[in-house]
Amino acid sequence: MFICKDLVENMMDYIDNELDMKTLEELEKHTSECPECRAFVDTYKRMLELTGKLKDRSFVTPEIRERLKALLKSKIKPC
Repeated sequence: MFICKDLVENMMDYIDNELDMKTLEELEKHTSECPECRAFVDTYKRMLELTGKLKDRSFVTPEIRERLKALLKSKIKPC
């Protein structure tokens, strides 16, 4: 069962289209049922579009990625 924290764990791979089919299906099912996570995904994508970084996120180092995951985990409310 996919839960909110799983979305945070997989967010960057989702944006990069690097999820396996099973995880992708679970994430999409979860976001269709969880308005908070759907809003999170939409907002995150929009933020990337606005900053012009949707295609090129080479500026996101592994350290930054892990820090971002930790921050998002601490802020997201469970469903």
